[in-house]
Amino acid sequence: MTRFLFLLLVPLVPVIQTRLDASLGGQGLAEGRLYLRTGAEVRRLVPGFEGLMADIYWLRTVQYYGSQRAFSPDPHYELLRPLIDITTRLDPRFELAYRYGAIFLSEARPNGAGKPEQGVELLEAGVRQLPHSWRLRWDLGSFYFAFLSDSKRAAAVLVEAAKLPGAPYWLESLAGNFLMGDDRQASRAIWRRQYELGEGAMRDNAAYHLQVLDALDTRDALRERVERFRAARGRVPRELGELVAGGLIRELPRDPSGAAFAYNPETGNVTIARESRLWRSKYE
Repeated sequence: MTRFLFLLLVPLVPVIQTRLDASLGGQGLAEGRLYLRTGAEVRRLVPGFEGLMADIYWLRTVQYYGSQRAFSPDPHYELLRPLIDITTRLDPRFELAYRYGAIFLSEARPNGAGKPEQGVELLEAGVRQLPHSWRLRWDLGSFYFAFLSDSKRAAAVLVEAAKLPGAPYWLESLAGNFLMGDDRQASRAIWRRQYELGEGAMRDNAAYHLQVLDALDTRDALRERVERFRAARGRVPRELGELVAGGLIRELPRDPSGAAFAYNPETGNVTIARESRLWRSKYE
């Protein structure tokens, strides 16, 4: 029955689209204008056809984004957010529109609108409409981290996403990764839980990240001792062994993998050695 109903509706699509285009002034998209700015306005024109028109408006959104990106010498994407808003107002459960619409909005120009705040707002709206979608929360957490540099909010969203039915275990691991640079205590709590509850590769991965956290803590402690040495002697140590001779540490520590820490005597900077399996460029 549904298939026959769809076939009956297909011939009406051009009629509905013509009616909408007339309301849009005939050349709204071509001229860079959109006369109907809200989904509520469109819904009043097409009662009963909201889902069908959501699909059409999403196609128009993708077409508009693609044409701006591929053919415009100076793309601006002014109509992108209104088109996405109309689509999601017509069908508030259109998950694809939230996910890809957020990418279109957030990507830096000229590949996107360069408005990550709007992309995050769109994903937040999607989470409200589809609270059981772990994918939308995954996107939202990733956008908080990548575009807004908010690792704590990103991790909180991912931890909640990991609790949803069907969510993959690595969402919580990703949350732990996001926090490692800014909140090691919270990150350590996540990795410790993963270690205690996991097994096999999951447990090994958690153990590795706990070791990285331990290495970062030791590195920072050594940096603090170098600064104390500088304050007392007016120079940085020529080698880390001077910290032992000066009574600032009892012995030279190694990271949990057994590798010695690297030291630059010109700057006084201590780092995890590149040769160590715990070295990660983003923390140095």
